[in-house]
Amino acid sequence: MRINVLEYGAIGDGIYDNYKAFQAALDSGADEIVIPQGIYCISQTLKVHSNICIVADKTAKIMLKSRNRLKRNDFLLSNADTIDGNENIKIIGGIWDGNNMLQEHEKPDLFDKDGYSGVILNFVNVKKLVLKDMVLANSVTFYVRMCRVHHFEIENIDFISDRFGKNQDGLHFGGDVRHGVVKNIRALNYGQTNDDMIALNADDSIERVENLDLCRDTIEDITFENIFAQNCYTIIRMLSVTAAIKNIRMKNIYGGFRCNAINADAARYCRTPLFLEEDFPDGVGQISDIRIEHFVCYPVFELDEDFGGTKSVPKTALQFESQMDDFRITDFEYLTEHPEKCPALSCKNLTAQKICADDEEYCLYDKNEKLILNKFKSLSLNLEK
Repeated sequence: MRINVLEYGAIGDGIYDNYKAFQAALDSGADEIVIPQGIYCISQTLKVHSNICIVADKTAKIMLKSRNRLKRNDFLLSNADTIDGNENIKIIGGIWDGNNMLQEHEKPDLFDKDGYSGVILNFVNVKKLVLKDMVLANSVTFYVRMCRVHHFEIENIDFISDRFGKNQDGLHFGGDVRHGVVKNIRALNYGQTNDDMIALNADDSIERVENLDLCRDTIEDITFENIFAQNCYTIIRMLSVTAAIKNIRMKNIYGGFRCNAINADAARYCRTPLFLEEDFPDGVGQISDIRIEHFVCYPVFELDEDFGGTKSVPKTALQFESQMDDFRITDFEYLTEHPEKCPALSCKNLTAQKICADDEEYCLYDKNEKLILNKFKSLSLNLEK
């Protein structure tokens, strides 16, 4: 059965609170919910049940607008049953706006156990998820957050924001995310995303407010293709300490970065480090079976000192401080006239790690050893057996 939210009293005038009308449509038993052109204010989390397809006009804006201070488990939209799980959820079209300019939507203290995560779209414990042809706008933190999501398709997603925010990730993959395809992901305005464009965080501090109710677990079997950001903070993050990131395929990545093109430092330098160095004398990280093809990147230096709310300057394109096995990059193009300021590769805190850059081979056997490279076209990392 197909229904239109207007049938349930929705008014797309940018003023009326449409939460009850939208949620009534989602609760109606219909398997297809249509959202026509308009601006729809939503005051509470829209909860999507299994076997529902939401089809929004490409100009329809669904905007979070709460009159009260937002708190834990408040989102613009989430799957309805994060405990027992949902399946077969599709969202196609629309502009989904987190409205990060409102005081009620501001991010609270980092460890506020009842605090607002700042996430626009939240999916936890979902099988068969499709997100397609969407604009995600004005997140406080993550634009999309996923955990325990299996078999998914994400295609034609654009990010845009009027305001910089801390931890403003694009697609944030928490633990236990498997079997997916991600295509055509773009940051539309200069400076977005203001944190990781793509975050593969198999491990993370789940006590932080933006990570509450997530888990640490394997991320595997995901294909990425056509990722673009003119100037983001970090293009790709791979965060692994003891949980695995494996069987990842990436192709056609293009972007400017203010910190790293790929960050795999195991969160050593975050406000919430995940381990003590002395507890892991042989290093950390379970990153394996990674293929990246045609990666074009460049550091962004010419910015105001506090651009994006940080004073960070590019450190290195690829920052590898996690153990890697069967990790390969081919057709890597690093566009910079100043590799001495920001080298192509920095490796340290690794043990028994063999690194091949073009025709040169290097080995790091001690965590205190460091490898810096300014240029290469192909790169592979393997563990010494």
